[in-house]
Amino acid sequence: MARDTSLLPPKYLLQEEAPTQECKELISSLPKEKGYVFSYSYKYEGFWYTPIHLQGLITCQKYFQAQDSDVFLVTIPKSGTTWLKAIMFTLINRKNYPVDTQNHPLHNNNPHNLVPFLELDYVDNQNPDLSFSSCPSWN
Repeated sequence: MARDTSLLPPKYLLQEEAPTQECKELISSLPKEKGYVFSYSYKYEGFWYTPIHLQGLITCQKYFQAQDSDVFLVTIPKSGTTWLKAIMFTLINRKNYPVDTQNHPLHNNNPHNLVPFLELDYVDNQNPDLSFSSCPSWN
């Protein structure tokens, strides 16, 4: 039986993981402000990040290699990211999962679990599988 992940919050909200030594050294040199969700946010290259986002960003900057077939969804917070991720997943996978099918992954999964945050997938892995086939609904 498939696990219903539609109500689970994204992984990055479940815990605040300890950053690597490299990230700790960088963080110690950055301006910081009291955070809302996490204890502090740090200013890096003109933007404010939580430690887990900053860790993923640094790793992503070091290791990510774009491919010609990549599709990126870039949004600002509170601009409809969840809705846009659902639309993007549906469009890209329309041949595998027609909208009217009963086993469509969006029936049982949060769009954030189906379309990964690029920088957050780099938190745990320097070479993450960013293809749609690595998403929970395909396993």
